[in-house]
Amino acid sequence: MRGAGALELTFQVVGLDEIKQWVMSLGPEAYVEEPKMLRDMVRADLKEALVQYEGIKAAHIEPDVLESRVDYAQ
Repeated sequence: MRGAGALELTFQVVGLDEIKQWVMSLGPEAYVEEPKMLRDMVRADLKEALVQYEGIKAAHIEPDVLESRVDYAQ
């Protein structure tokens, strides 16, 4: 899942919870290749968040988030 400008980081950690929170804070800009357990933890949390957001009925129509995003890489 690496593209142009990608960066691969390697850490030695005691536990996975803190690194999971950090990875998740990077949103779609990050991807865990290994360990599989960490990748599975991130996937499970993202699925849970998706289920929560799918159940929300908006009171008004939101603008398309992707169209309103600023691309600082330009």
